[in-house]
Amino acid sequence: MSMLRIIQVTDCHLQASKGDLFKEENPEQRLLAVLEDVKANHPCPELLLLTGDLAHHGYSTAYNRLQSYTKDMAAAIRWIPGNHDDAGKMLEYQSLSGKVVVEGAWCVILLDSTSEPDGVGGGALSSAQLSWLDEVVAEYPNHYLLIGMHHPPVKVGSRWQDAIMLANAGAFWAHVSAYDKLKLVLCGHLHQEHQIDHTGVSVLVAPATAPQFAVGTEAPLVESDKFLSLPGYRVLDLFDDGGFETIVKRVSL
Repeated sequence: MSMLRIIQVTDCHLQASKGDLFKEENPEQRLLAVLEDVKANHPCPELLLLTGDLAHHGYSTAYNRLQSYTKDMAAAIRWIPGNHDDAGKMLEYQSLSGKVVVEGAWCVILLDSTSEPDGVGGGALSSAQLSWLDEVVAEYPNHYLLIGMHHPPVKVGSRWQDAIMLANAGAFWAHVSAYDKLKLVLCGHLHQEHQIDHTGVSVLVAPATAPQFAVGTEAPLVESDKFLSLPGYRVLDLFDDGGFETIVKRVSL
């Protein structure tokens, strides 16, 4: 059975300079540890997918370093903007035009969920994105579908995070309800690991490479658990029968 391997890296929050801290830790060192682990254990996957908040304030210097760090790591490398990113600056380092990756029985569609920002982290899918999504799905009617975006379209039981999830999640689910081959939605944003079933679709959220947040809190709280606080990434294998297997790997510092 043929397989498509995706490595998901997310929420790097790289700073303007390598030594600058985020949440009292060095996000550069955490990212580099993750990338070294990927190179050692999953050389040249079909897709390396970076799902947003790659630079904390959209720093060009950070995107430049990220591009050099990930060069030649996968057959295809794709970035999705998050609420902290500057999509315009990202275009200088990683083309955002390759938003569809077709491999075997699968079609991976990458969406920008940073429309209508609320200033505190939330975002939405524009009507143009949803219309474009229909066009892509119509072009690949026989392929299983994976949709990638930064903001999760489901609640996770954390008051402050549920307030900044995908703002038009209801409209998104209503829109995709006609896609009978939609299997997975892949997200970042939360700095936590989640796997949630929503109407038969698996929503997967990967932990950050930057510092993590504790699960199920009223207000932001940096994760203090020795294991859960480690940087992480997701390995996702997609099979040609529509099935998948996934693990989250934590990386010691």
